[in-house]
Amino acid sequence: MKQHSKWFAIALAVASGLVMVNSAQAQPITGTPYLSNIPAVGPSYGGLWATPLATITSTATGLEFNAPGGTGSFSQMYYPIPLGDQTAFNLLDTKVTFDFTWNSGNAVGGVNVLFALGDSLGGVDYYGTGYVVPTPGLNSYTFALQAPNQANVAAGAIINGMNFQIDPANVSGNYDITYNSIVLSPVPEPATLALVGLGAAGLLAFRRRK
Repeated sequence: MKQHSKWFAIALAVASGLVMVNSAQAQPITGTPYLSNIPAVGPSYGGLWATPLATITSTATGLEFNAPGGTGSFSQMYYPIPLGDQTAFNLLDTKVTFDFTWNSGNAVGGVNVLFALGDSLGGVDYYGTGYVVPTPGLNSYTFALQAPNQANVAAGAIINGMNFQIDPANVSGNYDITYNSIVLSPVPEPATLALVGLGAAGLLAFRRRK
């Protein structure tokens, strides 16, 4: 009976830890995992994303931009997130992860891909890759939430607007990029990870005894 009690306690510890880790999972800012619900025609302005220079397509995995590079000007598009798609976040969110796909384009000189997050308490912060040579296919970057966004999210703010940007100055010829996802998440606390590890170790030890 004691062995069953120990097993139950260990299993409970593992389950509790997993629930806590699960609560720390990333949350999309537009209501869907991908930026696929953003309309292809929106308030686009500046540089080459001002139509008809750019072709903007809403796809199943994000928002795709195909445009000529090499002009040296920033291209950008602002998207006010509709009320129905705005997401309430975990108050402990401290980081934002940005995924984009570099479909094609010669960016050997480096390209800076940026986005801005605006929140319902007036915080507006920019996040960018810096001048990098993107990997063909998926590229992923994680940033710490900047002070205004982090303080406001911790106070219950929601992200209600975003701005996509790219500096195509070093891109020769056309480029094609898909903005896949932008998600917020907290950093798992060490105590949570320790609880999962302790529970798993205990479960393994129990199995060995048997």
